[in-house]
Parts: sequence; C-alpha cells; structure tokens
Amino acid sequence: MRFNLILVTIILIFSSTISTANPGGKEDDVRSRDCAGSCHSSPSTNGQSTADLQLVFPDKIYAGLLFDMTSSVSNVDVSSNNMVGHNLLVNDEGAKDIPSNDGWEIVTDPNGGTNNYVQIVDSFSMFNTVNSTWTLRAPSTAGMYELYLAVQHGSPQGGIAMTGISTPFEVEVIEVPENLPRLAPDWQPQNSRLIGESTTIKLETLFTDTATIELKNGGEITTLEVIDGEFTIPASVNEGVVEWRVIMEGEGPVQTSPWFRMTSTIPGWEVDEFRLYSQGFGLMFLFLGLVLSFRNTTLKENKDYTHEIQDFQTIVETDTTPQITGPPIPESGLPAGWTEEQWAYYGQEHLDSIQGGVE
Repeated sequence: MRFNLILVTIILIFSSTISTANPGGKEDDVRSRDCAGSCHSSPSTNGQSTADLQLVFPDKIYAGLLFDMTSSVSNVDVSSNNMVGHNLLVNDEGAKDIPSNDGWEIVTDPNGGTNNYVQIVDSFSMFNTVNSTWTLRAPSTAGMYELYLAVQHGSPQGGIAMTGISTPFEVEVIEVPENLPRLAPDWQPQNSRLIGESTTIKLETLFTDTATIELKNGGEITTLEVIDGEFTIPASVNEGVVEWRVIMEGEGPVQTSPWFRMTSTIPGWEVDEFRLYSQGFGLMFLFLGLVLSFRNTTLKENKDYTHEIQDFQTIVETDTTPQITGPPIPESGLPAGWTEEQWAYYGQEHLDSIQGGVE
C-alpha cells in the first residue's frame, strides 16, 4: 500500500509540466491541416464551410526576402464566439503541408507569433470580409510555388465543425537584383515586448546607403531617426500592436519593407524551471522520508509490543505452573532409590502408608 502511494506521488510530480494557460480553443501553433481539422471534431462529422478564401501577394517576391501577404475570409457564418482558425499550407493533402516544408518562413502571423495556424476573432459574416496580414520570408530558391488557406470554425447552430480549403495560389519567387537595397537574409524583427519598455532595434541591411523608419500610431505615421543602424520605439502604456517599416535607399531601386508588428503585453509570471523541478524533487524526498520514518516507528512499536507480550506470557506461565513441594524430607533421608522429585510427588503418600501400617 505504501509502495503504491509513493509510486503515485512520483508519477504526479514528473507528469506536471510548465505551461501557460490559453483559453478559447487549441491555441495558435505550427499545425498540419490534418491536425487542425481533427482538433475540432472527428473528420467524418465535419461540415463544409461556405467561406470564400483569398491570399493576396505583392507584385514581386524576392527569394529569401521578407514580404507582406493578406489572407481574406468572407461569405461565412460562424458560431457565437466569432472565431475562425486560419491554416496556411503548401498542399491540400494533409501531410507535409506546413509552409517550412517548401522553404517558407512565417516571420509574423496575424496574432503576432510565428505560427501557420492562428485563431482569429473578428466580425465574420455572410456580408463581411475579414482581412489578416502575414509577414513571410520567401524560399531562398527562385521558382513557382503554391500556397493554400484552410479554415476551421463552428456553425451558428453549434454541434458541427466546419472546414474548408482554398484552391492553390500560384506564387512566383524571383532572384534578387544584385544591388537591391534590402534587409540581411538572417535578420529577424522583434515580435513582442512588455508594456512600459522602450525597444531599441538594430537593423542589418545590404546595399543600403540610408534607412528611414516609419512608425504607425493609430492613423498617423511618424518618422524615427536611425543612428548607426539603430532606432528606438517609445514605450507603450497599453496592450496593443505597434507597426513599423523601413525604407531603404541605395544604388538600386528604393525598397520598402513589410509592416512589422510588435505586440505589447503585460508582464506575466516568470517560472524558473530548474528551481521548480528542484522543489519537486525536494518535496518527493521529504515525502519519502516521512513515509520511511513512519514505517520505522511502527516497526519499533510493534517490536516493543512483542517483547511485552512475551514477558507477559512468561509471567502467566510462571504464575500458573503448579508448585508441588511435598512433605519435609525425613531426618533419615530419602527412602532408598527415591529422588527429590519422587518425594515431592509421592512422599506424603509414603508417610501415610507407613503411619497406616503402624496402627
């Protein structure tokens, strides 16, 4: 019983994980369409979505460079939570369909992450179009590619998971002109920060003589100064998204980067995994120590009780054993051939027989 209790405790300690709660569904993630569809319901019970799905690209997409793409969802009625899962894919086969399989990189998804599956809450309806912006890095090899947009959502009546996928969108990726001003291929924008913190960003560019930063603040656009390749975005006082882009000038054609989005969030709980697991091990050893201590105490008490029972039995046996002493041994000594034990048992009878004979 104690072993089972210890085993259950160890399993509970090791089965606990560090996680962050995210209510409202299966969360944004990197997902294949097969997972995204089955996450809502059994595929056999899914309904067909009526949504019209579109992907809109810029005129030129250069190999290995960043660009903005817009996904559009219209002509659809959803459940009362107004949520639609968007899944960006490279095929409609449900396998090896994640964009990275074809060399695409999602730098910023519509929710500020780097996922190909995102859940978007907006005013979806039969009479409204909802647009979402993705920032991608094109594959490093020029050529023709395909991208798909799939959706999953609830129905107004509830009880049925609706799914749909677009027709393929052909995307041509072209070689980068040698002198084109551009951001370095391995440069990554910052997607998030904490409220109250200003953010200094260092640009890494190629073939760029001057760079100008445009910061979108509501409906207004302001210009930030770039000094030694760095600029600072002022701190945010509320949760929200800050958008900025860089305009690069050099010998080649002037280039404008996509709008980069930086989400400002409230500081959350910080978890030190090493300390947490150390505490878990400490609690486990403390529990084991208490169990062993209780076991040793119980064994000792049982041992003491055993000694007391044995002593009591000895006393009882001693007290209840008949004490036969017999008559006093005559001055002439024991009769010939007698022992003291015989005298104790039969001595009185012997004396009585002698007296009887005399009379």
